[in-house]
Amino acid sequence: MAHLEEFCTITASATYHPTGKTPLGFRVDTAFEGTATSPHWEGARPVTGLDYAVVRADGHSTLEIRGRIGTGKETVFYTAGGVARPGEARGHMFPQEWMVFETANEELAFLNGALAVAMGELNGPDLSLTVYLVSA
Repeated sequence: MAHLEEFCTITASATYHPTGKTPLGFRVDTAFEGTATSPHWEGARPVTGLDYAVVRADGHSTLEIRGRIGTGKETVFYTAGGVARPGEARGHMFPQEWMVFETANEELAFLNGALAVAMGELNGPDLSLTVYLVSA
């Protein structure tokens, strides 16, 4: 049975860059910037990234995300994908993501073979995600 271990919490501010209607839905590229906290490091580390989202006809969004946590030798890159469920108000979403990582940081090298899931909330520009490592 799978086990989830909380890895980090991300809080960020989102900036929307709508492209418009495409054959798959309404395309909105969303840049985000904020911080990540974790028991695996001290203090908050910067987070930046871009979410290539498509809002489908049913109101759900398909997510394709590239991001980074930290700077310099401490950097952890991640790729994520998933879906965001719509909330009651416009701009209110509940993202559900899978994540994989890449880092040269020796202390966090275990992430290079890890899979994680993230659950959170996007309310206007305010994003909060809790990231959980998946293990057997």
